[in-house]
Formats: sequence, C-alpha cells, structure tokens
Amino acid sequence: MPSIRRIRWLPVLLYLSTVVTTTGAGALLSSHNPFHSFRSFCTGFPFSLVLMAILTLHESGHMLAARKHGLPVSLPYFIPAPTLIGTFGAIIRMPPVDHSRKTLFDVGIAGPIAGLIPSIVALAWGIHRSTALPGRLPSGEGLELGDSLLFRGLASLVGPEGGLHQTLVLDPVGFAGWMGILITAINLIPAGQLDGGHFFYALWGNRFHRKAWFAVVALLLGLGGLYWKGWWIWMAFIVLMGPGHPPVSDEESRLSGKRLILGYSMILIEALIFVPVPFVDR
Repeated sequence: MPSIRRIRWLPVLLYLSTVVTTTGAGALLSSHNPFHSFRSFCTGFPFSLVLMAILTLHESGHMLAARKHGLPVSLPYFIPAPTLIGTFGAIIRMPPVDHSRKTLFDVGIAGPIAGLIPSIVALAWGIHRSTALPGRLPSGEGLELGDSLLFRGLASLVGPEGGLHQTLVLDPVGFAGWMGILITAINLIPAGQLDGGHFFYALWGNRFHRKAWFAVVALLLGLGGLYWKGWWIWMAFIVLMGPGHPPVSDEESRLSGKRLILGYSMILIEALIFVPVPFVDR
C-alpha cells in the first residue's frame, strides 16, 4: 500500500483542481459563463477563495489536532466535482489507530471550530454588503436560501435596515460563508462517522451515540418529508454508516471540564446554525 509520504503530490493536484472547479462554480453563481473567457472565469475567484479558505481551515483543524496527539494523518484530499459549489469537500487519510476519548473528541471537534469562525465572518461581511429587495425574487431568478437562527441574528445586527422583512441578495463572499456554515451544520450532526458523531461519542459513549443515531434518522426522515427532500440523501448516507462507532481505548475515562463545556457549546451552536430548509423550492 502506498505510504502517505509517497503520494503527497496527489493532495496538491486535487487542491489545485478544486480551486479551478470552485472558481468555475463561483462564476456561474455570479451569472457569468466560465467558458466564455478567462475574465469571465475569474469572476468566480472571490467565491472560490473564501470557500477554499473555509474548507482548508476545517480540514487543517482535524489534521493539526491529530498531529498534536501524535496520530499519523495525511494532507487533506479535496474532491473537485461539477456541483453547485464545485466540490464534494475533502477527506483526510488516517490508518486505523486506537483513539482515547480525549483524542477522539479533540480531532472530531477541531475541524468544525476551525471552519465555522471564517464562515461566520464571511457571512456577516456578505450580509453587510447585501442588497435588500422588497418581497421575494420572481420565480426562476436566483437561488433562494433558507436561514438559520444565526443568519437572522446577523441580519438584524449588520444587514440593511428592515432586512428581516426583505429578500437579502448575498454577494459571492456571503454565499461562500453561508455554504461554509451549512457544511459545518451537516458535519455536526451527531451520528455515524460525521464530526458530530465523533465528539458526541466522546461525550456520552456508545449507548447514547446509538440512541442519537436513531433519533437523527427519524428527524431527517421527517425533515425530508416536510421541508427539503435533500435530507433524505443525508439520511441514507447515515443509515449506510450504521449506528455503531469504533470504541475508544479508555471507555471508563472522563473528559475534562473544559472539553465538556466546549462539547455542550457546540451542540448549542448546531441549534443556531442548522437550516431546516437550505434551498427553497419556488
């Protein structure tokens, strides 16, 4: 099997390819044809720059936390793709190792924290620079996004006057921040091998982790039927991962008070950033 060291060129190649695909996606989101000219293609660079910074910081959080605990870990492998944002995100390779409760918590929670902070900054900047339009956009014009409690709070603080009662048209930087927060909210779902599943297991162990898995599956089933059918895709993904989680090496140990406070805080943050209807059908 190739070693992590021998294939370091691949993460770099994938990263550069993802910069290209996210820039093309950003151009399309800015109503420009990225294939028309190099100038048209470059209109997507602000979106790509912010989104790639958010994703890079997220993955770097995991990587640095793992290395701090002496765990072998690869560079992030970004996945370029012809999607709305030009990527499927990124993954990090780590050979099977025995995690302690502390290392599982630290590695699992480091990524969402590192990615959430720049996402909030970018979204706040985008809301501040947004254009407020009365009512809703005509059908077929633009992509209507759902809002979270955090979004509403930011709109009332830094948005245009009367922003909560109008349609806010975000610039590419704001949309990249919005996507970063959505990605963080999905990663914080406390199930399976998602980041939220890891630190939830570290907080409460296998018994509550399995109960949370069943609750999440039921919740996503209901959200998909009532609001946005895309949640069924995530439900299927979580079902395929199953309710189990690899055990930690010190099941009887307990996390420090600081880690407990941080874990509970992230659960509260998940409630503030979760968007029941990410994309509104019109």
